[in-house]
Amino acid sequence: MKTLLFPHSFQRIGWIIFAISAAIGAYILFTDNTDSYLFNNIAIIGISIGAILATCSREEVEDEMTGQMRLNSLLTALYINYAILIVCSLLIYDLDFLSVMLYNMFTILLIFMVVFRWKIWRVKKATENE
Repeated sequence: MKTLLFPHSFQRIGWIIFAISAAIGAYILFTDNTDSYLFNNIAIIGISIGAILATCSREEVEDEMTGQMRLNSLLTALYINYAILIVCSLLIYDLDFLSVMLYNMFTILLIFMVVFRWKIWRVKKATENE
């Protein structure tokens, strides 16, 4: 079966782009410096590209179990993401909801990254103990 994953070497590049862009985004968020459209765009595009490269790159050992974990993690992230979106749509109104939608662009990728890395860590830890 043909998979559309990037080569494993792209994973490290993705993490670097993601980290730098997330730092820029955090700086903009905490300094309330929303006037800089250039830095906003750099943060949004960088986080998106970095997260996609980091999550959609092959693992060193990419087998059927890894593919199944990847699929389950994506489905879990989808469920969690939309549960958060539904709760926020019930509790947050007006322009504040626009901020929720901005962050929602990234939450599915971030949740997927966390869940998938956690599952990979659990499998590696289980195999080390055997």
